[in-house]
Amino acid sequence: MDTTAVILGGGYAGVMAANRLAGQGHPVRLVTPDERFTQRIRLHEYAAGTRADPTVDYATLLNPDVQVFTDRAEAISPVARTVRLASGVLLDYGYLVYAVGSGESQVPRGALAPDRLSGAEEARERLRQLGPGERIAVVGGGLTAVEVAAETAAAFPENPLTLYTAGEPVPHFSTGARAGLLRSLRRAGVSVRTGAVDPERLPEAAVVLWCAGFGVPQLAARSGLPVDAAGRLAIDATLRVHRQDRIYGAGDAAVITDPGYGYLPMTCASAMPMGAEAAGNILRSAAGTPLARHNSGFLGQCVSLGRRDGAVQFLTAGYTARSFHLHGRSAAVLKEVICRMTLRWIRGEAEKSGAYTWPAGPTMTPQPRAQGVWS
Repeated sequence: MDTTAVILGGGYAGVMAANRLAGQGHPVRLVTPDERFTQRIRLHEYAAGTRADPTVDYATLLNPDVQVFTDRAEAISPVARTVRLASGVLLDYGYLVYAVGSGESQVPRGALAPDRLSGAEEARERLRQLGPGERIAVVGGGLTAVEVAAETAAAFPENPLTLYTAGEPVPHFSTGARAGLLRSLRRAGVSVRTGAVDPERLPEAAVVLWCAGFGVPQLAARSGLPVDAAGRLAIDATLRVHRQDRIYGAGDAAVITDPGYGYLPMTCASAMPMGAEAAGNILRSAAGTPLARHNSGFLGQCVSLGRRDGAVQFLTAGYTARSFHLHGRSAAVLKEVICRMTLRWIRGEAEKSGAYTWPAGPTMTPQPRAQGVWS
């Protein structure tokens, strides 16, 4: 049996999967269009000019046996078990991990998207060119928007900044945690305005930073693989594609359609366990042992609100808010610790396959797969 694994995507999920497989002696080819690993959890700092470089050399993160192709996948052939790259190279695979990530959402004309490296680079340059008093607008109410707004407002105190959100910001936070977060935003100089923003009529501002959701590449759909309405690869609880015993999905560009997994958000805290679990099930498949249902959960959500402020919402395993939360300097320190730990976890897996572990998910009762979820 050919156990060569091709990993599509060099983000948190893809790198974790590559390290776990390579550490067990399986040939691994990692395909990524990026020359360096991007710490997406640092992009709000980079855009605001408070971090010089959010990227890391792949050589410092990957098991040395991982072969890296700096290229982009254009098509997958499940029948031939091949991946065609933009360069024209055709890669054979024994197993495939689809971990192409997000960062391809539609951005209105005139706005910038700091949730991806290219958009953060452009935002960084535009913000540097602002004159005193010129306005900044951030659109979105999720974690990315809040972190971008706070970091940017603190870095550019002479430029009024407004956060435009359709409803309450960070809606999965408890009432108390959200109240503290709003106080921190006010201290940073952020004004919050609720109400939907029409993409065709952007707020009047010198710079508009669009943080209103993630989009995924359409590679799976183009390749005839099952996807959901957003274009994410549809996978089951073992992270395997339905009726495709050699293709697995992980991270933002994949969605578990079996009942009970709707709590998993598009974050690196979901992506890394999924990448490791997908690799683990490939190892089980190659060994002829039963696959494991994915099982990952949460302890808390850390939010950066500038270099000296932050918020931590403690969570149940199923990503619902507990009553306990932290704010201020201690929360900012904890956030920084977690950000640094992500690279340590990846490097630890590169040194020893299986070293990375994660919190267990909520208790589930296995159910039959719902009908009509595959397209």
